[in-house]
Amino acid sequence: MELIQWSGEQDTYNLSDEIYLQKADKTEWGIFCSVYYSSEYNGFFKEDVYDFHLQREPFWIYKGDNKVGGVVIAPNILYFLFFIPPFNDEGRVLDLLKGALIKWSDPLKPIHVYEILQNQVDLFARAGFWPDEFRCRWMQRPTEVFAFEWDDSFIVSEPQIQAENNDKVLKNNNELGQFFYESYIGGISAVRREQESLDFYISWISSFPYQTNDILTDASSLVYDKETNKLVGACLISLEGDFPAIFNIAVLPGFNGKGIATKMLKKALNRLKGHYPVLRLYVLQGNAAESVYYKLGFMPGPLEIQKFNLPHKQS
Repeated sequence: MELIQWSGEQDTYNLSDEIYLQKADKTEWGIFCSVYYSSEYNGFFKEDVYDFHLQREPFWIYKGDNKVGGVVIAPNILYFLFFIPPFNDEGRVLDLLKGALIKWSDPLKPIHVYEILQNQVDLFARAGFWPDEFRCRWMQRPTEVFAFEWDDSFIVSEPQIQAENNDKVLKNNNELGQFFYESYIGGISAVRREQESLDFYISWISSFPYQTNDILTDASSLVYDKETNKLVGACLISLEGDFPAIFNIAVLPGFNGKGIATKMLKKALNRLKGHYPVLRLYVLQGNAAESVYYKLGFMPGPLEIQKFNLPHKQS
């Protein structure tokens, strides 16, 4: 049978004579995903049970009359694939989903599968998806009040967001972009993620005002060297779903080892206490900052491959 073209309005897609996708109610789909996606992953995000803040429509996977799994799929993208026991023909279904992705996707753009956990790495690899070389994980800890003091050689403030031509604009957007560029350039995160241009960082930071609120900006930090008035540390807090997460944190080379990152995190945990139960962050495995997070009591979630790619040319 021939697969029909993708349409955002289509409710059903037949992948084979007996396997098909059926558009799902997000709430009901979220309950099933919370149970069957990964017990380790779902346990880590226990506050988010049933609510995955999906930007796209989820689908059930059916075999005949039986619901056997679920997935979020659209042109050039797939994530949150899960199967419902006792169904065990995962490889066949993924091959069918791969064929659908190839037919539906823009051939000039990459096809990505995001945040693959360890229990599905071999499944996607056997289907011909190529993993990125780096691994990441979420970490989190409860918000809490800490006693600490800033060194007199630093001036600490918060980011300012203002309205400009119906847009939200970070007052010192270019300064922050330059700071993160200087902080990350040549480091493990920038190299592995191919984020090595100044324009990337300026553009990236410009999205921050749309991902935060007054409580989170108050919990954020901009740390200046009093003598030179140069920005030497920054910690921006954004909203990930219903919970605060580190949008970006960095300390300028030459100012490491002064406790700046630890104090910025303690400030965030202090200010968020009473408003949010936890603070989260996403870290690249091998990043030196991991040790700072562990020492502050951040608990690691499951290790994941952030992205799998489907090559343009299929053999």
